[in-house]
Amino acid sequence: MQDIGVSVSGILGLIITSSILIAVPGPSIMLFIGQVIMKGRSHALRGVIGNAIGMLSIAILLSFGIGPLILKSDFALSAIRMLGAMALLLIGIGYLVASKTANPVAAEQPTKRKSPLTAGVIVGITNPKAFIMFGTIVPSFLSGNLESPTNVLIMYSLIPIILGIVIDSVWVVTAHSVSSRLFSNLNSIKMVNRIGGGLIILMALTLAYEAVSGLSVIWQT
Repeated sequence: MQDIGVSVSGILGLIITSSILIAVPGPSIMLFIGQVIMKGRSHALRGVIGNAIGMLSIAILLSFGIGPLILKSDFALSAIRMLGAMALLLIGIGYLVASKTANPVAAEQPTKRKSPLTAGVIVGITNPKAFIMFGTIVPSFLSGNLESPTNVLIMYSLIPIILGIVIDSVWVVTAHSVSSRLFSNLNSIKMVNRIGGGLIILMALTLAYEAVSGLSVIWQT
């Protein structure tokens, strides 16, 4: 039976990597924390749903573009894995650098006239993490000999989207439960940046090793 591109190790690796990337505060999480402090929990939770809709739109568009490319070339999958490793490495280094500055990664607040759902969609579509996640990282965890790469990519893309809803909601509930002083000094967020940055770099090195191994097999055939 032909491998359709789904493997337990690939799914577990994607879950771990996605969880780390999503949990480390970026534009979307900083927006939700701001919405909680300014407007309340329900307002921010609607933003979480909007962000998921925006991310899903990017995932579908990229899946239909990358899927046929993987189907035509085994080299393409290994190359995407290497790009994913490089992207993770840069993100990890970026978070380590951000943890040493006074202001961690933040997002521009969309205009107040927009509904929280609309604001969430805008942040989801324009978030650089979305293009990195669905353009390089998600495809990196596919196995070879894909029968239907586009369908598998869309299915795999649902993993970080669902995780995003859960993790972002946890951030919203946490921000609502504690005083805003926790986020005004930013010490806890900077600590998350340090830990997350280190874990992301570790995942990048693992992914790079798998990419090099895949290229070695191709060159030997």
